[in-house]
Amino acid sequence: MNRLPGAPARHPESGRKYERAELEELAAQGDPWAHAKLDDWDLYDAADYVGSLRDRCPDASCELYGERVTLCYADDGTLLEVDHGGWSHYAPQEEAKAS
Repeated sequence: MNRLPGAPARHPESGRKYERAELEELAAQGDPWAHAKLDDWDLYDAADYVGSLRDRCPDASCELYGERVTLCYADDGTLLEVDHGGWSHYAPQEEAKAS
């Protein structure tokens, strides 16, 4: 969002979709509308993004190496991302190339 520091947040702008980061910024400023939108996302949409956590982290440089994760693949089978549930990281280069 492009606005001056301390300027009031302009929301909701009709027909505009807010990115999660924008909602989080507004919520951090105490905006109740943004809090409600984040709650809605957490209650209804987050389930669409829940992974299986059936795989194990293949990145030996990760401090959670071997822990349960969801591996995210591209259409061609290339390993793109390792999802730890609350956070994720890119696939280790040797794993991404090996797939």
